[in-house]
Amino acid sequence: MSQTKIQYEPAASPDFLPVMRVSYEFFMRSFDLLGQLHEDAISASIIMTLWHGRLVGFGRKPMAVRELSRDLNLPYETVRRHVRALEANGACSVKGGGVTVSDAIHGGARATRLLRKIYVNAVRLLVDLTRIGAVAFPSASRRAPPAGRLTKEQTAIAAAAIGFLLAGVRLMRDFWGGDLLKGLVFTAIWTANVKHVTNTSRAATSSMLPDTLRQPVSVLAISRSLRLPYETARRHADVLVREGLAERAGRQGVFVPTHVAEGTMAGSVAGHRLVVAFLDELRRAGVKV
Repeated sequence: MSQTKIQYEPAASPDFLPVMRVSYEFFMRSFDLLGQLHEDAISASIIMTLWHGRLVGFGRKPMAVRELSRDLNLPYETVRRHVRALEANGACSVKGGGVTVSDAIHGGARATRLLRKIYVNAVRLLVDLTRIGAVAFPSASRRAPPAGRLTKEQTAIAAAAIGFLLAGVRLMRDFWGGDLLKGLVFTAIWTANVKHVTNTSRAATSSMLPDTLRQPVSVLAISRSLRLPYETARRHADVLVREGLAERAGRQGVFVPTHVAEGTMAGSVAGHRLVVAFLDELRRAGVKV
């Protein structure tokens, strides 16, 4: 496709379609959590990246802006401008030639609440992956976290989920030529079209759904799911339709046709590798999956 910047290898695993159906659901829910950090996607990604660094690397030195820009795959000047704004409102602090998330965000009650939500979202993904036979997440590990801070294992699951989310954001931005919102709207449409299968036992099917089984979704529903202004979602949906990446189904809404989904399979295959890396990180942390 013309908007992609990179090419990916063919799928190495036949189960990647079922896995990606439930993983895209996780990603859509997690993007909503990113929006709770900051209304701007780039600023939210910066905060989350710095916070993740503190979670997985106790005593880690502040990140240089250039290192942060490489990690986010964003231009240096873009990251530097956002860091300045985040420093001004107290979300980040700059010291020792680097940037770190503020103590108020890292250790405050708001961070604890957000970390609990991320953990719950990650557990939901692991339960869904267990339902389709991709992993075997123990029932005892699915209990809801009590009030207060998470346990060591729960924190490890949440931290791995943050890393997975950030890797997904980078992949989507790269695959869509830097246009993250366009990629998000496309993914939200695709995910909604197959949601009726994802949430049933048929989610384990490895076949691509034909157009007749894809359920259209309204642009209003997409704007609400992504917490985007309606006009923003509509504008990106219109672009996708003009480019032949989505089709309208009258008043029912829009859908990504099968041949387009097949054309973007390379991105799903790359996303599957991120899921595998996420599970590997959990296992290294001692989590049974």
